[in-house]
Amino acid sequence: MDTVDREIAAPLMARVRKARAAAHRRASLPPLAPPFVLDVTLEIPAGISILLGPSGAGKSTLLDCIAGLVRPDVGCVRVGQDVWFDSQKSIDLPVHQRRVGYVFQSLALFPHLSVEQNIVYGIAQRAPQERSQRLEEVLQAFGIADLRGRKPAEISGGEAQRVELARALVTDPQVLLLDEPMSGLDEELKAGIIADLRAWRTAKNIPILYVTHSKSEAQALGDRRIVMRAGKVIDQPSAPMPG
Repeated sequence: MDTVDREIAAPLMARVRKARAAAHRRASLPPLAPPFVLDVTLEIPAGISILLGPSGAGKSTLLDCIAGLVRPDVGCVRVGQDVWFDSQKSIDLPVHQRRVGYVFQSLALFPHLSVEQNIVYGIAQRAPQERSQRLEEVLQAFGIADLRGRKPAEISGGEAQRVELARALVTDPQVLLLDEPMSGLDEELKAGIIADLRAWRTAKNIPILYVTHSKSEAQALGDRRIVMRAGKVIDQPSAPMPG
């Protein structure tokens, strides 16, 4: 337990290596550049870890490997004792069996479903009472209860991003992955969403891996910082980020 008697979530452990072939000019010619290789070992504790690095550093590929969207060549991904991937033991859980929430840079709401229907889509098999309780919790947490009946085309970009976060978190994930979730939003909208996300972080206390190029988001959200370049971690301070 921590200082406010919350259960401390198990850390995310990821040791992954994934090679990606470089593009070719033509099939008969050598590649334009050496193949990209993601080779990372990380331990992500409860709280928000900011993942920084230039475009092409491998940040999104790392998140995809953790989520199960990309299969590493070798390695292991686990949360506590729950093993999601282990190349030596031939374990590779499909995405739907990994308790992971994932919010992408581009919005992926179903346009034909209401806000409420979008959020509960991933928990449709839960008992009605549990489904209702989880729905109300995330609607209130992200300030979108009055949007429940609207379609994605009827809400703003900031509201849609709140819905995306609510949909990812209503499943009660062990890990939350965020890939530049607030790209394109103005600072006022970002500030409101950051406040809601920090409150959720405090309440749920799970490992959160947050990719961003924004220094303001990193300073406002990050408990710690990880820097990647060319597929490798080059900086991973153990101390929390100054805020």
